[in-house]
Amino acid sequence: MKLSVKPVGVAVLLLLALSACSSKEDDEPTLPDITNKVEPQEVWSSSVGDGIGHYDVQLKPTIFDNKVFAASRNGEVTAFDLSSGSELWSIDLRDGDDAPLFGGLSHWWNGRSAKIGGAVSVGFDKVLVGTEDGAVFALNPQTGEKVWSVKVGGEVLAAPVAAEGLVLVSTGGGRIFALQPDTGEQRWMHETENGLLTLRGISQVAAANGGVIFGTGNGKVGALISDKGVPAWEEPIALAKGATDLARIIDVDSTPIVHDGKVFAIAYNGQLVALDLRTGREVWKREYASFRAMTLEEDVLYLVDSVGKMYAIDARSGLESWAQLVLHRHFVTAPTVYKKYIVVGDAEGNLHWFDKTNGEYLARHEFDSSGFYAEAVATSEYLLLQSRNGEITLLNLPE
Repeated sequence: MKLSVKPVGVAVLLLLALSACSSKEDDEPTLPDITNKVEPQEVWSSSVGDGIGHYDVQLKPTIFDNKVFAASRNGEVTAFDLSSGSELWSIDLRDGDDAPLFGGLSHWWNGRSAKIGGAVSVGFDKVLVGTEDGAVFALNPQTGEKVWSVKVGGEVLAAPVAAEGLVLVSTGGGRIFALQPDTGEQRWMHETENGLLTLRGISQVAAANGGVIFGTGNGKVGALISDKGVPAWEEPIALAKGATDLARIIDVDSTPIVHDGKVFAIAYNGQLVALDLRTGREVWKREYASFRAMTLEEDVLYLVDSVGKMYAIDARSGLESWAQLVLHRHFVTAPTVYKKYIVVGDAEGNLHWFDKTNGEYLARHEFDSSGFYAEAVATSEYLLLQSRNGEITLLNLPE
């Protein structure tokens, strides 16, 4: 069956929009002086290619089976030993494609890029990455060897999700593809409606209890039956309003969170909502807006809103536990829960530490002047960072 492609309008870089808004302010935001109460230790550091460079790409590493898997936008995917940082293997996904001159060597001469567009993920004993050209790759986690690669219809700007017996791929064109994990063969495809003007970014899907939960470019959250891709429900969590096109952007770019029979979702220029997983019925809603990923721990939602303010929200009631405004008007990453702390990075390469119980600002450390775009990755022991220029740093905070 031939798929029809709907025009999705103009992609908007939010950083430019925020900069334009900030330029109207008389004073540039400054960070307060602070005496650090948290001192992490560097376990090791390395690098993967040139990172994302000046592109705004949510490319972050992942940790699995005592290995770190990381990628650069150009096409390098590398595995490191978690404890030592030793490189285990590396593959360049630009090699062996249909470059017109001199095979793989032309990549280096003409600056060609594989355009890896989303975070690295692992599932079904495979390392999974997608590209802005619509390619999805599955690699052997032990050797880096390609297991399969397929083309899907649209930019892959979020990490593929391995769940419900499927590899689930969201694309910038509003399509969700379900692929067979062993071969990459398409099982089903679902197409959603996008707004005329959208942010350049999409959320990963979430999957649980036989359902696939997704956000759309026109402010809706929906659920599909994972076996066939049949819609179960779809609910708006934002309505376009305002006098300008920018004010009317209502993307759901933050990955929905499924927990305790509820779906938690947030929209840019929209609201934070809790929906019933089975029916989509609204449980509660609150006036928060964001395009960054949220995180949930012990019934507390942590989020950074569209202008850099941080909040902790009781997931059961939607009531605010604390608010932290010190990073207002700073371009920061999504929050990461690490041990007793909330950690966010900023565009200047600073890593900020907050007490997760009350939001107290505890520490600021400068790591990389190229800055952070994607959030840190945490385990019970380690905190993993990837900067814009591809620097990988593993931290540990002794108790």
